[in-house]
Amino acid sequence: MNKRLRIESYFSQPTDLAGEMREWPEFVTGNGYDVDLRNPDTEETVAVRYVESGERAFIDITATGNGSLFDRVAGRAIYALSGNSDNLTVDRYV
Repeated sequence: MNKRLRIESYFSQPTDLAGEMREWPEFVTGNGYDVDLRNPDTEETVAVRYVESGERAFIDITATGNGSLFDRVAGRAIYALSGNSDNLTVDRYV
């Protein structure tokens, strides 16, 4: 099962999402906004990417496989980003 979430913001202050998740056992690699995670038990993978498209910027979170890792990553990203922004827009993509 594939899951996708997009978080838009102004990104006026940087947020170290990789640092927020670096101590998780599922952490594979990451720096700044970009993070790769994998649960070896469920084979679920999650990728977090900062994307600039024209004048818009957003965080793209995608997952493959089943499990709760996507939900944990989405929650942590929203919580961390909200600490450095007064406006977040979250959209779910199927």
